[in-house]
Amino acid sequence: MKTPYEILDVDEKADDARIKKAYLAMVRQYPPERFPDDFQKLYEAYEQIKSEADRLSYKLFYSKRLFAEDIAEELLAKTPGTEQMTVKEFQKHLAKNLRIFLQDFQI
Repeated sequence: MKTPYEILDVDEKADDARIKKAYLAMVRQYPPERFPDDFQKLYEAYEQIKSEADRLSYKLFYSKRLFAEDIAEELLAKTPGTEQMTVKEFQKHLAKNLRIFLQDFQI
């Protein structure tokens, strides 16, 4: 089964604009009136990865290549004040804060 990135023929590091451009090019190639099944696959793929939040959601919940370091690296890049941390340090930071959070709520 193909990933949304493969269906739209874009790299996993592609940004919103590149993904939208690829999607629109594919829609011109496979218009819904002539290729309803192909168009549906394109539409579903685009919906899964059209924004940064959608791509993170896809990576977290649907990607078969889910690794703790990948997630930590992704969060590290987007968390202010962590620019000087390594991925391992950030993982420890997350674990510590998660324990505190769980203790506060007695979970």
